Amino acid sequence: MDISGILESVRDANVWIQMGAVFLLSLVPFLEGYIAAAVGIAIGFPAIATILAATLGNWVSVMAVVVLYDKIGKYREGKASKKSSTKRMEKARALFSKYGVPGVALIGPLAFGHHLGALISLLSGAPKRYVTLWMTIGIIVWTVGAGVLVLLGVNVAGNF
Repeated sequence: MDISGILESVRDANVWIQMGAVFLLSLVPFLEGYIAAAVGIAIGFPAIATILAATLGNWVSVMAVVVLYDKIGKYREGKASKKSSTKRMEKARALFSKYGVPGVALIGPLAFGHHLGALISLLSGAPKRYVTLWMTIGIIVWTVGAGVLVLLGVNVAGNF
């Protein structure tokens, strides 16, 4: 079942269940809050509540990466020093070295998402507070932006 199918299944439920579904989907890495918000609004969920639920869900899961970074680092040190890297990791590293944490937070979701962006920023030595600040800004910008764009698109389509 895809993201729109999951949200469609709760379309007729009360608003709390709808927002719970948006929140849970936005927790998932690479789905991100802006996708959950856009799909939820397109399906007909209340716009402001959907944007808030998606923003909060995405923020909670990215902050889990930031908070658990020390444990992740210890786990990585414990593993054999194998230098395998994915294309997403390479894109994230290149973006970080060119634009820093703000670039990863604001441009990164197009290529690899906020979760991987936060991890790359921390692995590159950025302070946790700085990563937290910029990831929060990035999540808000992307989720509100996507929600507003979809809302405008839905309204424009409804007028014809």
